[in-house]
Amino acid sequence: MNRNTQVISSISRKARLNITSVVFIVFIIVSAIVSINPIVTMISKRNQISSLQSKLNASRKENIGLLALEKSLYDSVAVEQEGLKQFNIVPPEDRIVYNVTEIDKLKRDSSAYDAQSEENAVYSNNNLWENMKILYYKEIYKPDN
Repeated sequence: MNRNTQVISSISRKARLNITSVVFIVFIIVSAIVSINPIVTMISKRNQISSLQSKLNASRKENIGLLALEKSLYDSVAVEQEGLKQFNIVPPEDRIVYNVTEIDKLKRDSSAYDAQSEENAVYSNNNLWENMKILYYKEIYKPDN
């Protein structure tokens, strides 16, 4: 083959143009399909971030409220009230009101109490104070006979 020979292509110019345009369109479609997944992932991550930010804001508000409550507890009056409440102590100026029940009306004197009847006493399911009194006279208090 000399320089004078010319090779004629088996594909026409129009066919080459059509093949090139089909390849370009296929490339565009494949790149669009491949780019959809990262976009969907990005949108879902953005939704997760917004929900986590709302939780963070709620936690910060609660934290601020708790910090304010903590600061208020350092007040001496609040400390005194909390201490009195925890140890069931009442300030001297407050009045104590008791709900008087049948057991509170009974005399607590050992001389007025019949220890002999307590020896035969039976525990009850619904009377705690009477059961404690029976226990005391049966197990702890031993009158000198």
